[in-house]
Amino acid sequence: MITLRCTQKLLKRLGSFGNDDTHAPTNILGDWYGNLIYARPQQLVLCLNERSLLLVLLRARDGKSLATRFRQSVLALLNRLNVPASIIEVEASAMQDIRIGRTASRRVVGCMVEAAKVLEFELRRGEFQTFEELEDQFSEFLYATIGYRYPREGCIGTDFLSFIIR
Repeated sequence: MITLRCTQKLLKRLGSFGNDDTHAPTNILGDWYGNLIYARPQQLVLCLNERSLLLVLLRARDGKSLATRFRQSVLALLNRLNVPASIIEVEASAMQDIRIGRTASRRVVGCMVEAAKVLEFELRRGEFQTFEELEDQFSEFLYATIGYRYPREGCIGTDFLSFIIR
C-alpha cells in the first residue's frame, strides 16, 4: 500500500478531501506526492516520489483511472531506469492499493514546485515529444534535498536500496 499525497488543488480536481488516516507505505520508494499543473492546452498531474524525487507525469483527464495510470507510469519509469526486476515486482505488488491523502512534507512539496517551474519551461520550449522523455530528463535533475544527487542515481545498480533507505 502507498499513499498518493495530493495538494489541495489536485484533491479538489479529484473530488476528494484526502484521507488523514494513512498508513506507512509497504513499498521501497515510499509515498508519492501529486500536484495539478496547468500546461496549456492540457492539465497535467505531476507526481514526485518522496524518497528518490523521481518524477512521473500524467494527463489530468479521467480522475477515476488516475491510480491505475499512475501505477503503470511508475513501473514503466523504473523499467526504463534498469531497476532490478525483483524491486519492480515489490513496487508493483505494493502499488496494488493506492490511497489518496493530503501532503505531509514541505520538503517534497517544495521540490514539486521547483519541478513544476522547470516543467513549464520545458513544455514551452517544445523539445520533448513524450512524457517519457520528460520523465527521463527529470531523473537527471539535481536536488539539494537528496544530497545534490540525481534521482536516477538511486535506481541504477545495487546502490538502489542504500540510496532510498537513508
